[in-house]
This record gives sequence, C-alpha cells and structure tokens, in this order.
Amino acid sequence: MNTTDMPERRAAPDSPDNMGDRTDDHTDNHTGTHDTKIAGAEFCPPLDRDAALAERAVRKGADLAMEYFRKHIRYWDKGHNDPVSEADVAVDHYLRHALMDARPGYGWLSEETRDSDRRLACGRVWVVDPIDGTRAFLEGRDDWGVSVALVEMGVPQVAAFYAPARDAFYMAVAGQGATKNGESIHVSDQADLAHARMMGDPDAFRSSRLWPEPWPETMTAEPANSIALRLCQIADSQYDCCVTLRPKNDWDMAAADLILREAGGRVTTGDKAPLIYNRAKPLHRHIVAGTPGLMPGMMQRVVPALNIWRNRAA
Repeated sequence: MNTTDMPERRAAPDSPDNMGDRTDDHTDNHTGTHDTKIAGAEFCPPLDRDAALAERAVRKGADLAMEYFRKHIRYWDKGHNDPVSEADVAVDHYLRHALMDARPGYGWLSEETRDSDRRLACGRVWVVDPIDGTRAFLEGRDDWGVSVALVEMGVPQVAAFYAPARDAFYMAVAGQGATKNGESIHVSDQADLAHARMMGDPDAFRSSRLWPEPWPETMTAEPANSIALRLCQIADSQYDCCVTLRPKNDWDMAAADLILREAGGRVTTGDKAPLIYNRAKPLHRHIVAGTPGLMPGMMQRVVPALNIWRNRAA
C-alpha cells in the first residue's frame, strides 16, 4: 500500500480495509419488496425527476471532490496499478446516500462499493464512478470528473458527468438530447479519419504491430485519463473519435455512452455490438466511439486487429 500522510482537516469515511462495504442503512434498502417491484414501470418516477436528482448529487459530489483536489491526501493501490484515494471513498459515500436514500428500490453499482448481485433484480440501477480519472486527480490535472448514470433494463436513461476543474457539466436524458453547461451539444460532422481528432495515446496508433491496417499519419491524437471525459469531448465536438482496447467497466462508460449517443454520436464494442449494462460481469472488452461518419473507418482497423490478437491468444 502506497500512502501519503492523512491531512489533519478530515478523516476518510472508510478505511482501505473496509472500503466498499455497504453501510447498514443501504444494506437494508436492498432487501424487502422494492427490488422486485421496481421492475414494473408503475413504481418508477418520471425520468426527469431522476435526472434532477442525479444532477444535484453529481454537483454536490464534485464540490466534495474539490475539497480534496490538489491537497495532500491519502491514497493506495487497489491492484493492477489502479489507484484510489480518500476523495474517491468520500464522494462514493456521499453519492450512495444521496441517491439511494431518495430511491431505495433502485440498484447500485459503483467502482468504490463492493458489488452485490441484488442489483440484477432491479429495473433501474445507479451506475457511479465517484472520480473517473483518479490518477489525473492525484496528479493535480483537470481531466477527471464525477459520473452518474441511471440504467434501466441494460440501457442508460439518465446521465450526468461533471469535470469541476474545467467547469464542464454534461447532462443527458434518453430521447431529449445532451447538454454542456445547459447548452445543447452535438458531435462534429467529421467523416474523414485523415483529419480526425482522436482521443487516445498517440504512440499506440502508430504501432504496426498493434494495427495491421495503419491509421492515417495526419490524424491527430491526444490522451486523457478519464474515458468518460474523452467521450464527452466528442459529444461537444472538441474531438471526433475514441478507440480503446483496454477493458472498461460499466461505471467508466454508462453516463458518457448516453451523453455521446444523445449528441448524435455512436458507441459500440470492437465487435460492432451495443454496450449492455448491469450484467453479472459489468465489463466491456473494447470501446469504439465517434461521429457516425468515422465509425466505418475505425471498424476497418479495429476488427482485423482484434482478430489477430485473438488468434495469438488461441
């Protein structure tokens, strides 16, 4: 465990040893009749009410995260070079109470909460990443944010993502479009990879070993730690596309998926399949996202690459 000293101003709400355990009140909220009844639409409030709840929670969660930002805080490694900090835990604790106290019959899936299969019986599930981009957060960079999505029957219906260090608040409700700081957003009309702005590691796209079909040399690429922020920046047309062949979890993707699709973009796996959320294993092996016009060219490169890697692994 790698730690810095705990600042005197506050104690972390949970220790690394019991981090992710549900508090007693939320364990109780996941028992009883709500888990089965919520599957019926008559028990669900309108999505606009859930969207307002999500927005309030994300804004307050981001305010809490900013209290820790660029401060001397405690952090540790969950394994596989995956850092988590006392800020992640504090924001998770706040969001869990803010959202689940208001909607006790909903399911809960968060990066920083121990998972439970009870969520699989719920018609609506909160999918949360308290701080998407923890490494950037710890390094004092601004490419991180707080992410909340409401998933219904495997599909995101409400999404809120806030990058407070950039004052960029993204919101979407299924069928109602996407906004950034209250203004409607839409993806670019870019359809030529040679002139596309890719969110990703520039060196990775130059590797002939990784890509049997080369990417255009004139395509620009820029990295960002938060995958959700990458997709949001495609949604507001700052960038055009994103490819990652590293597995991503539901909490990484759910909110940004809806925001990008409501802004006119596309999000699929490398096998051209839509992402399905709240499964027993909430993992997506690879992600391809971008403007509609760029998807064919990206798939032309991604599909052969995946086939080669699968053959090597066989």
